[in-house]
Amino acid sequence: MSARDMVARGIATQARAAANAANRHARLLRAADAAWGRNPVVLPPWLAPPAYSADTSYAPGQVVANNGSWYMCGIAGTSPASGSGPTTTASGQYVPDGASALYWTCLGGARAADPGDGAPLVSVATTNPALGANWVPASFPGAYSVRGAHPSPLRTSFWSLTGFEAKPGVPMCAGASVAFACDADKLVLFLPANSGQVRIIVDGRYLTPGSHVVAGQDEWLVIDWTESSGRRQRYYELETGKSASLFGCAQTSTAATVSAAGAGEPRMVVIGDSYNAGSSYGPWLAGGSIAQLLAKRLGWRDAWNLSVGGTGYCNASASTFSTFGQRVPQALALEPDVIMLMGSSNDVGYSPAAVQAAALATLQAIRAGTAAPIVVVGVPSINLPGAAPTEAAIAAAVAQAGDPLAFFVPICGAKAPWVLGGWNNGAGAPPGTINAGLYIAADDIHPPEIGFDYYASRIEQAIRATVLPALAGG
Repeated sequence: MSARDMVARGIATQARAAANAANRHARLLRAADAAWGRNPVVLPPWLAPPAYSADTSYAPGQVVANNGSWYMCGIAGTSPASGSGPTTTASGQYVPDGASALYWTCLGGARAADPGDGAPLVSVATTNPALGANWVPASFPGAYSVRGAHPSPLRTSFWSLTGFEAKPGVPMCAGASVAFACDADKLVLFLPANSGQVRIIVDGRYLTPGSHVVAGQDEWLVIDWTESSGRRQRYYELETGKSASLFGCAQTSTAATVSAAGAGEPRMVVIGDSYNAGSSYGPWLAGGSIAQLLAKRLGWRDAWNLSVGGTGYCNASASTFSTFGQRVPQALALEPDVIMLMGSSNDVGYSPAAVQAAALATLQAIRAGTAAPIVVVGVPSINLPGAAPTEAAIAAAVAQAGDPLAFFVPICGAKAPWVLGGWNNGAGAPPGTINAGLYIAADDIHPPEIGFDYYASRIEQAIRATVLPALAGG
């Protein structure tokens, strides 16, 4: 090959790379624009949650309406035979229901449900309704689009969903979803025993505010539009939680069809710690991790959450899970359109120099494998003295990388920090301002349910303010 040919080939390669980047940026921008104010997180659900009831068994993830607010069960139990139920609205802490073992956390003021032109009747059966057609994944894998996980056989016919390996030989899923279109007037979702929590999105809105909790027996969730808006094509998505990710199948009459829906959205891969993977404080709402909430808010719906509690750029946790950098090959194999790194307070025991070096190596490893934008989110602003120096080290790594498509979003170094209380209360906020009671749980580390969406909304704001304009500018 002549020198002239080599130059021409190099120019052509650069031109293709520039075109690919422009296409990727355009897809990210279009999706974010379409999702602005029109996503499941902010739109009203089809159905309101049930009213709080005395002497009733509740499980984590179930939501009730009481005293003008919505409350989610955070610790399972049975409500007292008498009493007013949960009333606390000024705190996101888990609050006991009288003297019972049941605990609630406030999700904020109640919102009106919107049945649109006819909400369905929803019921649960413990025996198969046998509508006629079972669209089992083993026979019809092309009828479904899977986001955030790889399906593998469950009881031969169904699916277990796995997102990544937390370390070699240890599969994990920090939340996934299965999407499909269906033209039935009556749809049944088969939920295998121990599926954990699931939530259903229909035509871009949650069916109900709370999770449906599947315990130790098979269940069939019946969504019946017969008496409301009848038969038409609708788009469904079943979201899973942080504990189990199983999918049975859709069941319809023999006159209806199921077909794949939701493919083609931008793919976001998130590497983080328990703020995205979840902790004993939540999230208990299926689809409620920061990664999944942010994906819905930005329209980057094909979200892969490669997050593991206890890990960081340096720290591998007590279970020696993979660090952020060690998870990069799995992230690159997914061919992401955007990668987000978040945290971690798990690195506060390491020197700032060590954190900076590890973060820089992680960024360089990502960039060696993809031209996708990288969003680096700082350390949660919790009451931990080492959080700010650790975040500063990560910010220094981003600056040192000098990558025009690597963006840093400060949290505890923001003015004001996102969560205020104690050690960081004076950093750019009006005197006496404290919101930690809403957004940080009793362990003074992890968010309660309302805190996960708070963090997701703040990250969304930062991305819309800084990242999207940069992508639009080329």
